[in-house]
Amino acid sequence: MTYYNAAPVRFGVGVSGSTTTQGVNDPEIGTRCVVDEVEYLFVYNAGGEQVLPGQPVILSAVTGYSVTVSSVTSVDFAIGVRLHSTLPTAGYGWVATRGIGVIEMGSNESCVTGNPLGIGTEGFCLASNMTGFQTPVCGKALESIASGGSGSAYFSLL
Repeated sequence: MTYYNAAPVRFGVGVSGSTTTQGVNDPEIGTRCVVDEVEYLFVYNAGGEQVLPGQPVILSAVTGYSVTVSSVTSVDFAIGVRLHSTLPTAGYGWVATRGIGVIEMGSNESCVTGNPLGIGTEGFCLASNMTGFQTPVCGKALESIASGGSGSAYFSLL
C-alpha cells in the first residue's frame, strides 16, 4: 500500500543521507516526515560514536533532539533507529521512529520471530520477564536475528 504525504516538503538531506553542516534547504532539528509508511525525525548526533544502520538512538540530554548511540541495556528509552546509512559524529540526519525496517541486535543479544524487543547497548535486545527487563517494549522481531546480527522488525519508539 502506497502512502503519500505532502508535509513537510523535504529539501536538502533525504532520509538516507546526512550532513555535518546544515544548509539553508535542510530541515530544522525536530522536523518529522513520513516516507513509505515509516515515520522519521530529524536529529543531531551529539555522541562520541557514529550511528550505524539498524542501531537505536537515545536522547543525549544536551538539547531536545540531540542523540547518542550509547545506552544502558534495559534502562534507556530509544527515540529512533537509523535505517539507511551511517550517521557520523556531529552529523545531522533522519532516524525512524515508527514502522518496519532492518534493526541490529546488540553484540550479546538474539531473538526469534515474534519476540518483543527493547533497547540494548548500541543495538536492540530481547525484552522478557526472564531477562528482568525494566523498560517498555519498543519493537517486535519479524524474523529470527542472531547475536550482533541484523533483521526485520516493527518498532514504535517515540
